[in-house]
Amino acid sequence: MKIIKFTGVLLVSLVALFVIFFFEIRTLPAGSSIAGIVLGFSLPAVAITFQDLTDTTNWKEAQRKLQRGKIIKGDTIVRISFAYLFRIKLGDKYFLVKNERNTNKFQPVGGVYKMKDNEKTELKNLFHIMDDNKVLIDESSRNDYRLRMENRYLRKFVKRFDSEAKRERVSDLSREFTEELIHKGTLNWSQITYRVCGRHMTPLTYSQHFQIYELLFADVVELMLTPEQEADLRKLMKQPSSLYRFATEEEIDSLGIDTKAGILEESIADHSIKILEKAEGKLMKIPHTGMQYTVRLNK
Repeated sequence: MKIIKFTGVLLVSLVALFVIFFFEIRTLPAGSSIAGIVLGFSLPAVAITFQDLTDTTNWKEAQRKLQRGKIIKGDTIVRISFAYLFRIKLGDKYFLVKNERNTNKFQPVGGVYKMKDNEKTELKNLFHIMDDNKVLIDESSRNDYRLRMENRYLRKFVKRFDSEAKRERVSDLSREFTEELIHKGTLNWSQITYRVCGRHMTPLTYSQHFQIYELLFADVVELMLTPEQEADLRKLMKQPSSLYRFATEEEIDSLGIDTKAGILEESIADHSIKILEKAEGKLMKIPHTGMQYTVRLNK
């Protein structure tokens, strides 16, 4: 559709130029004037539709619409949070863990990507990034890829994240898994294998909760369980705990609310829907999509 629009307005502009040239030769100013008016409308449309061709993702389209509507500007401060999530599924249930930031909700294993080396300094030099002021910065959140910056830098920032950024990579997501499950004694595994499913990326939207425009994405990976690991999870399923929960697709979709049982309080975080198998077809493909990695877990 974008290509058709661009081609259409480009053809109109070319025809208008030809008409102007034709009538100028024949000294018929009325015709060239009319064609000039058409060209005055079609040329800006060419520029706009060409821009639309470069907006290859939903978040870029959303950003462009907000900018054209003058809702946001180049210096508008936006928030980003780039994370990864594990899909851990046993039978028809997904394994979730309790959020550590007092939300009292269950969510997938995973977390925000961490910066490495002098990455933060480089980001300050390149994009004048600022710390996120919406989540408390402590030892667990220090150097998270959860930041603020001016909207003008957002596209270059995202492009750099996938190419040059010094950070955790999808080829080794052992840190968060170890912190959430191994160090707490929930599991005693020495390594895991997972498959990269793709990336869930939101449009650039206004967060009512944080009162700021934000861009969120999560790389989703699926744990490839060994028979021994399946057996360990089956044991956990029989041992209820406040640290974890096994939830069906329906329970995740409803965020834990069960009107029939009179449970009206959300107990599952809304971003948990990103790991559902039925959502995989909507994930963005990234260079590692489909690849499998085996990583050791530090104890």
